[in-house]
Amino acid sequence: MPITLGFIRNRRDNLIIITVGSGRTRQELRVTSELFFSIIPQANPYLYGGTVEATPAQLVELGFELDAEMKREVFRVVRPLVTPAQVRYVLDPITGNYIVRYVGTRQELVIQPRAFWKLTGVSRRSPLGSLTLSMDVMKELGFIVGKGGVQIERSKQFINYA
Repeated sequence: MPITLGFIRNRRDNLIIITVGSGRTRQELRVTSELFFSIIPQANPYLYGGTVEATPAQLVELGFELDAEMKREVFRVVRPLVTPAQVRYVLDPITGNYIVRYVGTRQELVIQPRAFWKLTGVSRRSPLGSLTLSMDVMKELGFIVGKGGVQIERSKQFINYA
């Protein structure tokens, strides 16, 4: 039973955004273009985006978890972040520090310019932009990341009062 998935290539960081389902059941996953085209060779590598038919086995290889009986189209992302993390940064003109935001989370930090330039390799003349960074660099910057992406820890402080 083939499943239709949509894909869009982000030319800036060479990642492919895969979309499966629609409406509230829609799930997205970012993977590298090499991984995408090696798992789904029937996709046209010259297109910026489009749709392609994929088997359930191919979706599982990409990182989706399917409904066991396949009666309903229920998808859940198993690997929420296969690729490095995306951050946006801006130079604060008042303090002279960079404000860095981890895209897709609520994490934001302030870092001194020399440390930011050294860790990320950003030009000294760049006042704002976005980067794709590895998880090691994200940890060095000070973001809380897990093995495959964001590490979420629930606060036990309010559990007893609920």
